[in-house]
Amino acid sequence: MKIITYNLKVKKTARFCVRPASTAKADTVWLLIHGYAQLAEDFLSEFDFIKNDGHMLAAPEGLSRFYFRNKIGASWMTKEDRENEIKDYTEYLDSLMIKINEEYDLSGAVFNLLGFSQGVHTAVRYFIRGRQHFKNLILCSSDFPADADFGILRQRLNDSEMYFIHGTSDSAVSNDTFDSSLSLLKNNGISFHDIAFEGDHVLNKKVLSDLFCK
Repeated sequence: MKIITYNLKVKKTARFCVRPASTAKADTVWLLIHGYAQLAEDFLSEFDFIKNDGHMLAAPEGLSRFYFRNKIGASWMTKEDRENEIKDYTEYLDSLMIKINEEYDLSGAVFNLLGFSQGVHTAVRYFIRGRQHFKNLILCSSDFPADADFGILRQRLNDSEMYFIHGTSDSAVSNDTFDSSLSLLKNNGISFHDIAFEGDHVLNKKVLSDLFCK
């Protein structure tokens, strides 16, 4: 039996949540990429520790939703038809950034891109492929994607900073896996801040607050 596979571009409605700055003009913008089986609103609520008046937070939701442990969650991609899924969410995130730049006064703002867990791979790929410039790339509790374009990553980090934040007792990612990612980055000449904390597979609010909310 002969099977022919095609790709067809279709429109899809994406959802994202925003917590605007409490000032007329934002001085810092956070693009927050959630982990596997999370939703945008729930993930955004975890950043209640960011109390700075001029900070605006935007959390996009993965394009694929599903039932997970009697709840609904979202995912950014699978390995199936992966290149098209990466292209789709890169275009989605570019459109989101255009939208919030139109809706809010973000002129002169510093942009931070944060990924947690599965969202780390999405954040890295968007940092490399997307149109938006980010001052800080913040990667929390995940390995680093080995298929990243390290040449472009090095170029983009010329005027940006990357933070690799991980727990020493992460139940989802082993210390050996973290060590492999650290070696991968060093072997490819990537400049980054390695920050380890005592804890599990979590978003470490104290570390983030100390680094970016003073």
